[in-house]
Amino acid sequence: MLNDNITGIRDSINGISTQLCNGFSNVQMTGMQNAFGLQNAINAGVNGLQSQLASCCCENRLASADLKYTIATENCADRAAISDGIRDVIAANTASTQAILDRLCQDKIDAKNDTINQLRQELLYARGQASQDVQTATLRAGQVAEIDALYQRLNECPIPSVSVYGRQNVFACPNGNGCGCGCNG
Repeated sequence: MLNDNITGIRDSINGISTQLCNGFSNVQMTGMQNAFGLQNAINAGVNGLQSQLASCCCENRLASADLKYTIATENCADRAAISDGIRDVIAANTASTQAILDRLCQDKIDAKNDTINQLRQELLYARGQASQDVQTATLRAGQVAEIDALYQRLNECPIPSVSVYGRQNVFACPNGNGCGCGCNG
C-alpha cells in the first residue's frame, strides 16, 4: 500500500509536473507568441516608419532638387533679363552718342561747306573784278591810244586862231566891216 501511495504520489507529482511544464510551456508559448507578435508589431512599425522616413526623405530630396532647379532657372532668367537690360542701355547710349557725334560731324561739314561756298563766291567776285579790271585797263589803254592818235592827227592840222562854233566863227565881224579882228567877213 505504501508502494501504491508512493506511486500515486509520484504519479500526482508527475501530473503536477506535467501540468506545470504544460502551464509553463503554455506561458512560455504565449509569451513567445506575444513577444513574436510584439516583435512583428515593432518591426512593422519600424518598417512603416522607415518607409515613411525614406519616402519623406526622397520627397524632400526631390523637392530640394526641384527647388534648386527652379532657383537656377530663375537665376538664369534674371541674369538674362539683366544682361538684356544692360545691352539695351548700352545700345541706347551708343546710339545717343553716335547721334551726337553725327550731329557734330554734320555741323563741321556744314561749316566747311559754308566756308567753301563763301570762298567760291569770293573767288568768283575776284575773278569778275580781275576781268573787269583787265577790261577797264584795255578800254583805258584803247582810249589813251585814241586820244594820242587824235592828238597826232590834230598836231598835223592847222589850228585857226579864231575860235569856231560849229562851222561859224565865234568872233565873226558883223557885216564884214573890218573891225580889226582879222576876219574877212
